[in-house]
Amino acid sequence: MIEKKPDVLFHHFNSIGNKNYLLYVCKLVEKGFKQKIQPIYIQTSNQQQAEQLDKLLWTFKQDSFIPHTIVGAPDLDSTPIQIGWSKPVCIMTPPPAAIVNLSEEMPISYLESKRIHEIVEEDEVKKNKARERWKNYKSKGCQLNIRHI
Repeated sequence: MIEKKPDVLFHHFNSIGNKNYLLYVCKLVEKGFKQKIQPIYIQTSNQQQAEQLDKLLWTFKQDSFIPHTIVGAPDLDSTPIQIGWSKPVCIMTPPPAAIVNLSEEMPISYLESKRIHEIVEEDEVKKNKARERWKNYKSKGCQLNIRHI
């Protein structure tokens, strides 16, 4: 049986501020949630970024509700959108249907996901790390695409 590899979409930002970049992530996650793509795992660079995104997901749109939690919360298993950083304390069960990667590392369990969104800021170091991830995904047979924002 041939296993389908995940589709990977690199969202490349050109000269956009941090707030707008996280707002874009909120809209992306909201779209996935409304399309019933669950669970979604958001891998951030660090705890501070996870907490910043957590707050923004609650407030970015007055008429929107996106149930989410930060890894380590007691209701983690039942929450469709989970935010973590580095290597999570536990592996999601079931594996995430989609991963939004804000970090410079390869996301956890990425081969088990259907879709991966790589968020790449306009910064040379981050772009070089993204190029490394691109090569890694390509070597694993993933379908790769890029969207310039």
